Amino acid sequence: MSKFNLLLEPWIPVLRNDKVEEVGVREALVNAHTITRIETPFPLEEAALHRLLLAVLYRALPPVKGKYDALDLLDRGEFDRGSLEGYLDKYWDRFYLFHDTAPFLQIPDLPQEDLLPWSKLLPQLANGNNPTLFDHTVDENPPLASYAEAARALVVHQSFAPGGLLRRLGVTSAKDAPLARPAAFLVMGANLFETLVLNLVPQGDPGMPVWEREPLRVKDVEKHATKWSLSGVSLVYVWPSRGVRLVDEGQGVRWMDYGPGVEPQEVAWRDPMVAYRQDKKGSILPLRLSMEKSFWRDFGAMLPAAGGTWPAVLVHAGELEEEGVSFTLRVLGQVSDQAKILDIRREVYPIPKDLLTPKGEGLLDRGLKVAEEVARGLKQVAWRVAQGVLGNRDASELQNFANSLPLLPLYWAQLDLDFPDFLGRLPEQGALDLWRERIQKAARGAWEETRRFVGTEARHLKALAEAERAFRGLLAGMKEEVKG
Repeated sequence: MSKFNLLLEPWIPVLRNDKVEEVGVREALVNAHTITRIETPFPLEEAALHRLLLAVLYRALPPVKGKYDALDLLDRGEFDRGSLEGYLDKYWDRFYLFHDTAPFLQIPDLPQEDLLPWSKLLPQLANGNNPTLFDHTVDENPPLASYAEAARALVVHQSFAPGGLLRRLGVTSAKDAPLARPAAFLVMGANLFETLVLNLVPQGDPGMPVWEREPLRVKDVEKHATKWSLSGVSLVYVWPSRGVRLVDEGQGVRWMDYGPGVEPQEVAWRDPMVAYRQDKKGSILPLRLSMEKSFWRDFGAMLPAAGGTWPAVLVHAGELEEEGVSFTLRVLGQVSDQAKILDIRREVYPIPKDLLTPKGEGLLDRGLKVAEEVARGLKQVAWRVAQGVLGNRDASELQNFANSLPLLPLYWAQLDLDFPDFLGRLPEQGALDLWRERIQKAARGAWEETRRFVGTEARHLKALAEAERAFRGLLAGMKEEVKG
């Protein structure tokens, strides 16, 4: 039985003519120029759906070998219908969500025992030991998912499933999916067509996607029998991280079979949608999102001067920007602790022309360092307050009190709002001076709120007076630096 073909059936949410609708893969690509963007409230879904469309394009279109090929594509204004339809028709049978021998991104002969709720596929739904982020679903009574919901959840899980205990089909633990830990970078153009071209980074061999390979069977994943090199965009962008078989209830999906997928073998290949940094030991590591801070504070780690690299999608888009193409940047991903998902994030940043130049990178680096230098000074101010209020206490008690003050959280919260404007102005000469003013204003506002927070008893006032001198010295130092 073949049912719900992802090329034809509506399941990808998009914004078109100011209305949200769902389309199939074929419509999303053939008429991408008529679609504003993929429209979903879920950041992981946004990343996974774009990666699926890109994986198809890398195989269906003539290769984009460089900037001028991409510019020619943009000038054309739409993808070649003949190339796309010819490719999709060839692999039409491999895109059925339900299929006796080759269900999309699934394993058809998984044993129908010890079924799991489909909600396990999405981190924003509650299941197992995953903390509830946005939902109150439980394992015993999962909701009935529509076929479209189940398809989106499947694609998301295969890209973002964190490694951890599995204990199925002879596999004790599974490894991370390709985007389980790294932050994913997505460049956004004026419409979906532009967005896809901007992220269509020139590649040598794009790899062979799962729908062009022989369908996986239980024997292929049992005891991790199958291992593939983690390389090639068309393969890695839609990687079979887990063995899944959705159970069709006629009107939707409530349960699924679940097991191990293909074990990834690490090779010297870099994901175009991921940024990398070099640690103190010289190892190359992907940048991750953090619970403690917004991602912009780690922009410095991507600077070449710090041993980092911009994500390839941003470098590719930057070359097109030189020719008048404008875009924004989205940073998407999850924060996890082992197998537990703690947060899901989408951050949006303007990327000005000439940011990826020595001048732009230099100003950005200095701006980030100034913000961190002031933060270190504010930590000392908070410590002074703690000492004044608590007196001669254990260092851990003093640190806990200092951490409880709103000084640093309010400072960074304000700069979270101000940073996009600073970034958007680079590399203008006055951008750094304006950023310094914003930093000072954020520090003053955070300090005033901290003063109100501490209290009005004599020891509180004395502590604040002593800390005030340190705070004024911090701002005075900033002014001296500007003069210098």
